[in-house]
Amino acid sequence: MTRAIRLTSTLVLGALFVVILLHLSFKAHVFELLSTGFAVSSLENSVASPWYAFLLHGIHFSSSESDLFVVIDLAADTRKFIDVNLVWYDVFTSPITLTALATLLTIIFYLLKAECRYRNQDRDVDKINNDVHNILTRLEVDSAPLHHKSPLAGLSHSIHDLSSHLARVKRHSESQIFQDKLTKLIDRHAYIDHIEVKLKQAELNQAKCGLLFIDLDGFKQVNDSFGHSFGDEILIQVALRLSKVVRQFGLEDTHPIYGLEQNLSRLGGDEFSIFIPTLPNPNLCTEIAQSILCDIERDFLLGNKLVKIGASIGIAVYPDSAATPNSLLQMADVAMYRAKSDGRGIFKVYSPEMGSKMRRYHYLLEELRLAIAAQSFYLSFQPIVHVEDCAIDYFEALIRWNHPIEGLIPPAEFIPIAEESNLILELGDWILLESCRQMSAWHNAGMKKVKISVNVSGIQLKHRKIFEWVNTALEKTGLPASALMLEITESTLIKASNETISQLQQCRDAGISVAIDDFGTGFSSLSTLADLPIDVIKIDKLFITQANSNPKYRKILNSISELGQQLELKVVAEGVEQIEQFELVKNLGISCVQGYLVSRPESSNNVGSKVLNGNVNHIAATGTSIWLPEHVG
Repeated sequence: MTRAIRLTSTLVLGALFVVILLHLSFKAHVFELLSTGFAVSSLENSVASPWYAFLLHGIHFSSSESDLFVVIDLAADTRKFIDVNLVWYDVFTSPITLTALATLLTIIFYLLKAECRYRNQDRDVDKINNDVHNILTRLEVDSAPLHHKSPLAGLSHSIHDLSSHLARVKRHSESQIFQDKLTKLIDRHAYIDHIEVKLKQAELNQAKCGLLFIDLDGFKQVNDSFGHSFGDEILIQVALRLSKVVRQFGLEDTHPIYGLEQNLSRLGGDEFSIFIPTLPNPNLCTEIAQSILCDIERDFLLGNKLVKIGASIGIAVYPDSAATPNSLLQMADVAMYRAKSDGRGIFKVYSPEMGSKMRRYHYLLEELRLAIAAQSFYLSFQPIVHVEDCAIDYFEALIRWNHPIEGLIPPAEFIPIAEESNLILELGDWILLESCRQMSAWHNAGMKKVKISVNVSGIQLKHRKIFEWVNTALEKTGLPASALMLEITESTLIKASNETISQLQQCRDAGISVAIDDFGTGFSSLSTLADLPIDVIKIDKLFITQANSNPKYRKILNSISELGQQLELKVVAEGVEQIEQFELVKNLGISCVQGYLVSRPESSNNVGSKVLNGNVNHIAATGTSIWLPEHVG
């Protein structure tokens, strides 16, 4: 029932109530006046009725001249007449009538006031309706029209649509919180929460679970070669292929609200993981891993380019490998690193031996941080001499770490850790500055023709502007640029960017020498070698150790020696430990040797004692000194 109908009905009922009240009151006062003698017995009259006669049922009226009377039939032959004005006067002055009229007026006033208030509310509701409609329009929410709707009904309908839209937005937003923006897979945090729930269920059921840690091989080269947009497309396609594997092995577990697959996650970068909630047989993990490797090895189509990458996978099993989500993920990560170190493109199942290696890694990483902060390192110097007269050509600066508990930790163990953690940057700064400082002291003591050689890693080439970095160290120590050599491995140089090559050329232009280290292991082409800004070739010790027993290695050595002569490059043989090796490289025309036969790395004090003491005149005349080989048993 609308408000207008309610108002009309109330007024009609009020009017009926007044009519009935007046009717009853009128009759009552007629007889009251009759009993008090206000009636006349006879009157010349004519029949006439007032306009309101139809409201006073059963009452007859009569008029005489201008007066109006009520006719009362007392008997068949007797009539009396009462002045209508007297009746109405008594009616309207009676307390009941006055109260009734006052009540009616109050009701009417209340109704009118309520109607005014309702109209104001309607205007407010219409305004709110318009505002909500505008909001829905801006949000591009389709709202079904309501026919014959009241303002409140329309507002309720619009608010319902808005509420539904906000609920959808809320679900979408919450799902995005747990979702990787690029691949649309769940992220690491949601994945770990899911695994935690599943592991609790597995504990109750005494069941086993599996986890695969997947890391892409060759992904960095895709980013470097084609750009990050291509890399992103690779990650998206990998996510699709892994989703297919999840479906293929029936591992789907979709979140009931957000609709995200919970057993597949992108952990970050090019790392993914698949969780296997139940292991009906121990071979299921390896079957899934093999399927993933086959899928990832298929060509990726990027625009008009075909790109090939691979993957390394680590597998951990609950509860054999670990009992918590984070530790399970960590053990799978350890197994994945073993897969990478064992050749890439394969999978490995976690074993305790791998855990020991990883604990060792993290222990040394933390100790390395502390050692760098405390500068707990020192340098040793290994001489490189000419084969003809054993005159010192240069010293290679080699870092040493004397751990307070473990003693000497070999560089082969801690340098890779420093490179993986980027601690090599801070450590390398110290090595360069300390090497230049020491060489500056020897240079001032007369060794004008001797250089100091410093190893530079690929991490340093990537993060340091080499020319500025080296030049700063030279300025701080006062060492001439001609007394410094930078050693860079062949595998690092052939992957160096054009900017890095340009920086190295600046170093050479300033007088700094550049050596290519471990030559023969990086598979560089001759054209690449011709374009590199180098002065020295250092032949890897592998060729030296094999040359006397394998004619092919001897031929390679001979070719490298001739190549160096043709390109006017100095050739150094590394790892010379026997007299036969020394004689061989000498006969092949290799100009310099380095190895334990000549000398092990020595402290700066030993170098000073052997070279400077008693040889001042020789050093002053030649700018170098003689370092005679030592017999190594």
